[in-house]
Amino acid sequence: MEAFRWVGFDFDCYCEVVNSCCFYSYYSDICVGSIACRLEKKENGSVRVYIMTLGVLAPYRELGIGSRLLNHVLDLCSKQNITEIYLHVQTNNDDAINFYKKFGFEITETIQNYYASITPPDCYVLTKYIQTHTKK
Repeated sequence: MEAFRWVGFDFDCYCEVVNSCCFYSYYSDICVGSIACRLEKKENGSVRVYIMTLGVLAPYRELGIGSRLLNHVLDLCSKQNITEIYLHVQTNNDDAINFYKKFGFEITETIQNYYASITPPDCYVLTKYIQTHTKK
């Protein structure tokens, strides 16, 4: 794994400016994986993170790149006292569902006809509640 370098925006600064962040994984000069998230304010004033996309190029899968990207975001959420992170996954995407479940995500909702141009059009909402680091 030493051949990989991890590049991303500073979570605090970038999120304050545009409420989103991206982190990238490079092998040599090729971007082989990325995760993009955004901050969302809930009605009660708390903040949660939405994972817009996480992807790794096919030849680089099963090397732990997606796991490292996701763990990086989960770590940042914990350090920022963000206790909820969620995403949408197509209901037939068993690989993605199983991947996120390994990290403690649970199916919390099913949305019918979420996708307009793919079949099946339904998605699951997967949510994880994060234990945060409290300052002593």
